[in-house]
Amino acid sequence: MSDKRTPLDFEAIRAGAVGNYVSTIFPAAGIAFSKPAHQHQACPMCGGSNRFRCDDKRGEGTWICSQCGAGNGFMLVKEFTGLDVHETNKLIAGAIGLDASSEVTDEQRIQWQSQQVEREAVEKAEKRQARIDAASRAQSIWDNAKPAADDHPYLLRKNVSAIGLSQDANDNLIIPMYYHNADKQQITLVNVQTIAPDSDKLFLKGGLVSGAYFTIGSPAMFSAGIILICEGYATGATVFDAMSYSLPVIVAFNAHNLIPVTQSIRAQYPDHRIIICADDDSATAIKMRDKDIAAGKEPKPLVEYNAGIRDAKLAALAVNGELVVPSFDMSDIDKDAA
Repeated sequence: MSDKRTPLDFEAIRAGAVGNYVSTIFPAAGIAFSKPAHQHQACPMCGGSNRFRCDDKRGEGTWICSQCGAGNGFMLVKEFTGLDVHETNKLIAGAIGLDASSEVTDEQRIQWQSQQVEREAVEKAEKRQARIDAASRAQSIWDNAKPAADDHPYLLRKNVSAIGLSQDANDNLIIPMYYHNADKQQITLVNVQTIAPDSDKLFLKGGLVSGAYFTIGSPAMFSAGIILICEGYATGATVFDAMSYSLPVIVAFNAHNLIPVTQSIRAQYPDHRIIICADDDSATAIKMRDKDIAAGKEPKPLVEYNAGIRDAKLAALAVNGELVVPSFDMSDIDKDAA
């Protein structure tokens, strides 16, 4: 028996679907999110609460569920509806206006897209308010803290001093996090990192982290024309000491934050020499690679697992800076710097 179903241009449908899964295709398929799609919530397929999120990478409707696994938007529509490949494509084509026989109306598409815009606006407003609240809490914490002692357990383990740090009543180290607003040309306290005696590190919930940094050293040190940037405070304090307290060190707090922080510093100091002092996460990288191998996956180059080196390289490239790794001789950075 011949298949008399209407021929479909699968490639055109695939291309047309990009960027439309969350706003149009999922609603047309009956897939409704209780929260913004990228937030953890109930899975449309297994129903498990708080185990699903749709990160929509490249606009392809990609999703992750701790029970169902992961996939793209096409897979989600197909699994949720129980349709075969042809009918799933037909549904998607109708949702985005490529199938004239579809019962989806322009009014429905406009409504779904409007609802998506509203959800995003609400989320943006909530995020902004959370950052404002966190900045207020950070200022209060900083104002009520006392100067940190050099004998704090974390500092002793790392063999560094407390340079510009404070300490709260629970003996947590307090590191202020500042953000440079390029439009207003203002630097403001937006968050704090706390480090407990057992080395547990936390940021204030909802507070801004991306692009926020802490400076070790005085403003006068920037006149030397060299700025060092690293991940954590302990690394920064070690580098500062190795440079005989002569050059400013910027703490970005984690590898992922190196690029936005480095770009912020470059914007403020366009003519300075910027040197990224990388953390070498080789031990973690080897474990991650071996885990992939054990799972039967094709391993990536080791540097791809090494966030400290990888992100430091990317940060240096982003601002035409330089890179040094933990095995370097600090005197090689600048023989006249110290």
